[in-house]
Amino acid sequence: MSLNHQLSWEDRRKIAEYLMRFPEKALRIHRRAPELIVQALRVEEFFKAVIRDPILFSHILLGFKPTWYQEELLRCRSKRIIVRWPRQSGKTKALAVYALWYAFSHPKTTTLIIGPCRRQSIILSDMIHGLIASMPFEVRRDFIRRSLRTTIYLSHGSRIVSLPNSEHLLRGYTAHLIIVDEASFFPNDETLFLNVLLPMLATTNGTMIVSSTAWGKNSMFYALNMDERWTKLHITWRDALKAGIYTEEFVDEILRLRESQPNIYRTEFEVEFIEDEDTWLSQDLLAKACDGELTYYPFDSQQRGTFYIGVDLGERVDHSVVAVVDRRPNHLELVHMHRFPLGTSLASVIGYVKTLRDRWDRVVSVYVDKTKHGDYIIEDFHEAGVPEALGINFTLQKKQEMAQLMRQRMQEGILRIPYDRQLLDELNVERYQLTKMGHIVFSHPEGTHDDRFWALALAVYAAETIRPWSIPMGKVA
Repeated sequence: MSLNHQLSWEDRRKIAEYLMRFPEKALRIHRRAPELIVQALRVEEFFKAVIRDPILFSHILLGFKPTWYQEELLRCRSKRIIVRWPRQSGKTKALAVYALWYAFSHPKTTTLIIGPCRRQSIILSDMIHGLIASMPFEVRRDFIRRSLRTTIYLSHGSRIVSLPNSEHLLRGYTAHLIIVDEASFFPNDETLFLNVLLPMLATTNGTMIVSSTAWGKNSMFYALNMDERWTKLHITWRDALKAGIYTEEFVDEILRLRESQPNIYRTEFEVEFIEDEDTWLSQDLLAKACDGELTYYPFDSQQRGTFYIGVDLGERVDHSVVAVVDRRPNHLELVHMHRFPLGTSLASVIGYVKTLRDRWDRVVSVYVDKTKHGDYIIEDFHEAGVPEALGINFTLQKKQEMAQLMRQRMQEGILRIPYDRQLLDELNVERYQLTKMGHIVFSHPEGTHDDRFWALALAVYAAETIRPWSIPMGKVA
């Protein structure tokens, strides 16, 4: 480094004193002259102060100024911390800073980052990688021994490991810090917390931070929020607005959401636990149906299985959606979900299904909503080379039958879905009412969509109605 032999010890000390007095000035220096920060870090007292204080660490080594509520988390020394913050409020970055600071300041420790699926844990891991990349080169060189996508090794023996919600992958670790993200969506949450995660901290007197959307009350995340032994850090969208995180335009969207989708508004931006009695698929039920190890099959991949496709057709007002479930001996897995942009032609949707049928071995049946288009649309599927297509009229009775079947299979633990927040929000938005005649009428609030709901219902209905002879009935009956 060019300044390595040019600055005297006295000059380094002056820079260190300046940064200690005005840590926010480090943000500009970090961007424009990171070599000065490296020189200051050669002053031992300053280096120790930066490593010891997470706010100094953030300003000086990362070039990041936390909001007041991010500082509250970084300075919190409780061993059990709950984080309930709204969407896009800086939660992921604050957790990443905490994990990185902890690993730097606590040699020979293990930090575990756990999400409901591998993708979610990697989001936080990628944020940590981004923070490391923002450090001065000399700091990265001296402190980061090896950096992999899911594991970061520090030169003083600490490591940060990102893992999905999988008991067989988690068992065997002893941890000093555990960060659990989106804890409401762990279907095995009680077993995971009581039998796996908490015992990891037994010999280390370690720290656990648990964060999530306030989704459902039949969960460990809700129970921990009711536990007085846990420190709760709860903010709403108003705090993010005051901190300068939200723009006025984004707040306008939030306020519109409050009118059109009050349940989503309350859970996502007030971060409140709610009762969703009038929804067909409750938050608790959807959370239990999530499988952290299940991911969508890409459209352009070759797959083998026993596939059933549901197609909900729209065009201008509603989206067309294709859902695919794979029938296993004892359960059904949602393995593909694609929502087309508004205005997509029906020919494009048919071509998409035809491509899936040709690539994936084997597609048993394709159930298509023909309510608006009649038998002509089914003839188009057949002529395009999808002879498995069967039309379904969305009568009141048929919709009730399909929706009841889908909910029943979730309740039985037979239908499993990936952790997909957009899908979960849409499945949770479907409302129902009982008529005087005892029928169930389904609806969704104005400004929302339920296309994915009915595409999945069609796929599940297809898997239950048409069974190839080679597959045993199993529990799916």
